[in-house]
Amino acid sequence: MKRYHILDLKSDSRKVVIATSYVSPLSQVYAIAHELKSNGYKGEVIFDLLLSNGFSSNRFLKTDFDGEQLNIGKIEVLSKLKNDILDQLYVFFYEHPQYVKASSLPEPQKYVLLNRALVGEITGVSCS
Repeated sequence: MKRYHILDLKSDSRKVVIATSYVSPLSQVYAIAHELKSNGYKGEVIFDLLLSNGFSSNRFLKTDFDGEQLNIGKIEVLSKLKNDILDQLYVFFYEHPQYVKASSLPEPQKYVLLNRALVGEITGVSCS
């Protein structure tokens, strides 16, 4: 069963692998690599583990994809993302409520995601 979605960012050339359940998509690295390869992608990949890790400091990870495989040995934690990328991620969760509802997130966090409360509301410093 596929437990991730690969999102094409509108404002960035990178791909984001979004967890669609409480199970981390890192358990499906071969399937993710196959999908990225069949799309002809090569470059940095961001993982959004919101549904598996919550709003924790290890929510975002990044690594490189060389066109064949993900560099799992060089995964880094990203502390922040640019606001426009965050908005795209929050819109994804709003548009796919089935993933949020089935997650193990606390009810207040589900409410915030399902009601678009975070879209356009993120402020502060951003990094790539």
